[in-house]
Amino acid sequence: MRLGELLADPGLGLRLLAGDAEPDPEFRWIYITDLRDPRRYLAGGEVVLTGMLWYHDAGDAEAFVSAVAEMGVVALGVGTAEIGPVTLDVVVDACRRHGVRLFTVPLDVSFTSITQRVVSALAAEHVRRSSAVLEHHRRLVAALGDGGGLDGLVAAGAVELGVPCWVVSPTGRVIAGPSPLPDVDEVAAGFVSAARLPCQVGSYRVLPVGAGHRLAGWALVVADWTADQHEVAVELATLIGLERSALAAGRVVERRAVTQLLSLLADEATPAADISARLTAAGFGPDDSLRVVSLTVTGEAGLAIAVLDELVDGLVTEVDGEAVAITLAGNDLLDSLRSGVRALEPGLGSCHLAVGVSGPGPGSRLRACLDEARYARGVAGHNVNGHGGAHAAVVAGSELASHQLLFGALPDELRQSFCRRLLGPVRAYDQEHHSELLESLRVFLDCSGSWSQAAARLHLHVNTLRYRIGRVEDLTGRDLSRFTDRVDLFLALELSR
Repeated sequence: MRLGELLADPGLGLRLLAGDAEPDPEFRWIYITDLRDPRRYLAGGEVVLTGMLWYHDAGDAEAFVSAVAEMGVVALGVGTAEIGPVTLDVVVDACRRHGVRLFTVPLDVSFTSITQRVVSALAAEHVRRSSAVLEHHRRLVAALGDGGGLDGLVAAGAVELGVPCWVVSPTGRVIAGPSPLPDVDEVAAGFVSAARLPCQVGSYRVLPVGAGHRLAGWALVVADWTADQHEVAVELATLIGLERSALAAGRVVERRAVTQLLSLLADEATPAADISARLTAAGFGPDDSLRVVSLTVTGEAGLAIAVLDELVDGLVTEVDGEAVAITLAGNDLLDSLRSGVRALEPGLGSCHLAVGVSGPGPGSRLRACLDEARYARGVAGHNVNGHGGAHAAVVAGSELASHQLLFGALPDELRQSFCRRLLGPVRAYDQEHHSELLESLRVFLDCSGSWSQAAARLHLHVNTLRYRIGRVEDLTGRDLSRFTDRVDLFLALELSR
């Protein structure tokens, strides 16, 4: 109900003393109180009625008006029937200072009469809105049943809302709705990083489609948002979620086929002809160049496959928490993956996302591509779990040296144990003596064991560097003149990055 409608009721005779009637605000309820500080009972958006039993002097007026102003009430109505004639100047002044609308209630009008008037108006408005929402619902369900799919449903939703609307993925991909969506990247970023949903991004209202983690969902974006659209938008988001579930159900058979293909790849005795036949059945040609993408998300079960579905256009499945995609080897796959992961990272929270990508290869090398993607994903997981505060990383097998690919195949416990065993004494010595033995060792190995080059890079005398490397040898029991010992220490340093 709007305040102007209440003030204009001739049967109530209310008179505005402070504040402007325009713009005409809505209020959601009437609250009657004579407490000097009613804040604990207010939520904002009310009209407060008071008999001013709290009033004794100007200080009381200031305290009461500041309290209701702090809570965001729409207006304050005062009656003086209980305390007799008083001057309202101090109350008017306080309301003007705090920006609170003030009206008076005549002596012959009870607060109950005002409350009954408001209850009747709010009940009538509720019936009107409920009828309107039911009518919107009927038309939206009819649009869903007309066979127009997601595009048809979103178009019907725009008609019901009276403004354009879109369905957007967490990476900013427009799934349905008129093209283009201005500021789509900003809208998607607001969706994945908002403290709670629905949220406001500029003039757009962003609502979640479906339950669960937002990185596994879609967003309904409504332009030129007003509160009157809320019920229709929520109904539309629910129906879009149903349509999405139907689309996902249609991919069950495809996912089962990919899972079976991975099982065949895991068995080295599987004939190459069987793998080729499976790829052909999945729609790949015999001359197609393929890539494999391996992805894991730690901290949120079931999220990996939804994220990989969003990032890669290909055959996707999930086995034991690892999502795997087989896709055509496009030149822009790596750039696309990294762009998508950057868009998703703000929404990961405490989760970690690791992605490994194989190099391109024919179907006959699919097993090797899968192994390479998994090794690269292992390196990516090491990067996000250990350094720099990053929550996501994408690593391509082609970007890694051979020893880095081998690292990806090692369990975390084994890597950590190897580093502790070789470098633990050196690190402890550095901490105790505030020395730089580890850094000196790293530079020495980077310079291929050249004393003069390493000393120059470290700004040290060669004899000082020789002393430091000697201490490393004593602490580790290794001889840096031997190639095998140099390799061990180099690998330990690489693993500790």
